[in-house]
Amino acid sequence: MLDRMEIKEPLKTAYQLIAGLTLFKLIYIFFLPITPQEAYYWYYIQYPALSYFDHPPMAAYSIGLGTTLFGDTVFGVKFMAVVWFLGINLLLLKSALLMAQLKNIPRHLAEKAGFWTVLFFNLTIFAHLYAILSVPDTPLLFFWILTLFLFLKFYQTQRARWLYLMGVTLGFGLISKYTMVALLPGLFAFLLFDKKLRRWLVTPHPYLTFVIMLLVFSPVVIWNAQNDWASFAFQFSNRAAKFKPLTSKYIVQLFFSQLFLLTPLVFGLLVYFVKKQIQTRFKDRLLNLLFWSGFVIIGGFIYVSLRSLVKMNWLLPGYLGWILGAVFVLKAETIRSSRWIKSGMYFSVFLLLIAHIIQLVPNMPLGEGNTWSGWSDAAQKIHALQQKMGGRKKVFIFSNGYKSAALLKFYLPDHQDTYAENIYNRPALQFDIWGTPDSLIGKNALYVIDDRREYKDDLKYVRKYFDSVELIEQFEYKFLDRFHTRTIYCYEAKNYHGPAN
Repeated sequence: MLDRMEIKEPLKTAYQLIAGLTLFKLIYIFFLPITPQEAYYWYYIQYPALSYFDHPPMAAYSIGLGTTLFGDTVFGVKFMAVVWFLGINLLLLKSALLMAQLKNIPRHLAEKAGFWTVLFFNLTIFAHLYAILSVPDTPLLFFWILTLFLFLKFYQTQRARWLYLMGVTLGFGLISKYTMVALLPGLFAFLLFDKKLRRWLVTPHPYLTFVIMLLVFSPVVIWNAQNDWASFAFQFSNRAAKFKPLTSKYIVQLFFSQLFLLTPLVFGLLVYFVKKQIQTRFKDRLLNLLFWSGFVIIGGFIYVSLRSLVKMNWLLPGYLGWILGAVFVLKAETIRSSRWIKSGMYFSVFLLLIAHIIQLVPNMPLGEGNTWSGWSDAAQKIHALQQKMGGRKKVFIFSNGYKSAALLKFYLPDHQDTYAENIYNRPALQFDIWGTPDSLIGKNALYVIDDRREYKDDLKYVRKYFDSVELIEQFEYKFLDRFHTRTIYCYEAKNYHGPAN
């Protein structure tokens, strides 16, 4: 396909595409609301630490940098997501050009390969979603493709320094999200099965790389050691304990979620890449590297989905190398294939337009999918109620989940501390680490919940910790004043007894 489709100045066009999308994202995030997860990680950085309960700290540090530059605003929270997005695109482009150089592809076709790699990546939903979300996945994607690029440099030069640099980027990837560890067995498998590089396994260099990675990652290990290994237990042993007997339910859900995030075009291209690898019996060394870079995380979570829920974002890093691989197996495609690719491109653009518009429309009725509408307005009204009741010195605010508690803190005018299930002795993730101040005992409170199914109404538990709990306000949010989006309920809870009760 690459040699059949004419693109004038493809490398220049690729850079223009990246620059244009980056500028668009910087403007676009001015008009977006904050999501619950972002508010939660913003709450993290209000209490800087080596790590946190749910995830390592990179997302919080990114938000901290953005808000240091631009204040505690939605733009400040999301700014670094756009920066990571820019870096991912540039690294994909550089990786494609390096791949072409290693495969001795002529310069004009190499530049086309770079262009198509960038274009296919930006025709996915997930590329744009994580360009505007400051969550652990965004820096994870950056360090994943950076590590893969460094491995390509090692492949080209056969110099150990590239492995040592990989140790640093692997460490930072783990500081972003623990799933970075899935890249390690893939790269090890490539070294093991590649006849020309296998000799490196009997040298100290790969193992020194591992040591460097652990040194970079050590602050997270120290935090876990100081907190009874809470984060490691939550992400690994606790999840494994929830495995169920074999079922088709979760793998079907995973299939459709990946079809959505990749769009049918890129999903089909990745399937084609894997098919070609099998048909050619893995004879192309460089394509084998790209295959192994994604196989462990993608294959591993597909297996897990036979027994447990797999969230749709968990597989995403593995797709970066596979998108790159798909470009290089498509170079000999027929004209007929290029036609369906063109049709898929148009459909992907259509889906992306819809996705961008949806996030700008106030109170879009997306059911459980809308996690953000109403909270900005409700926080102002709840703050006014608190002021009438004596202010924050007499009344504190809590919710029945970390997401709503974090949204309230972000949108409250004074960004006062809010609390979650820790107030009534239920598991509350990072809020349990922060604890419940004794100074709250004897105060009244405002208990805020919404009608999402994700978090149940815990009134039966809450009432045990107060003299009385009564509904005093509810705030309705509708699309076009007709279609229900969210109801937020506010209860007055009198005389807090303390968590020990």
